[in-house]
Amino acid sequence: MNMRYFLNDVVEKVFQSLAPSGPIAFQVVCEDVYLANNHALAIGMITNELVTNSLKYGFPCDRPGHIVVAFSSESGIDLSVSDNGVGLREGADPGGLGSRIVLLLMQQLEGEIAYQRLDPGLRVHVRAHPR
Repeated sequence: MNMRYFLNDVVEKVFQSLAPSGPIAFQVVCEDVYLANNHALAIGMITNELVTNSLKYGFPCDRPGHIVVAFSSESGIDLSVSDNGVGLREGADPGGLGSRIVLLLMQQLEGEIAYQRLDPGLRVHVRAHPR
């Protein structure tokens, strides 16, 4: 599956379904990369959850913002979703249902996930080396 088109479609659908009230833009950075359908589907679901969380929690009170989804597969699967929203509170545990779904999908892909606080915002970085 062509990930550039697939991820653009996933992010557009999330924006359409959540219809953010503030001016929030998105950008998908991805070459014409092809993945097997089962891996592409897992990455699509992870992207859906991360962008959903960013829109729901990163931009309160019509705050304007920007979300960037970046994907490459040069050395395994490398996905990051970053925003310039309010970020993750110090000591906060990203343990909601969406985060648990992402963790389960990461186990399926034999990968790892890392949260990085930005100033402002948050970056969630996913790496996997599926077989």
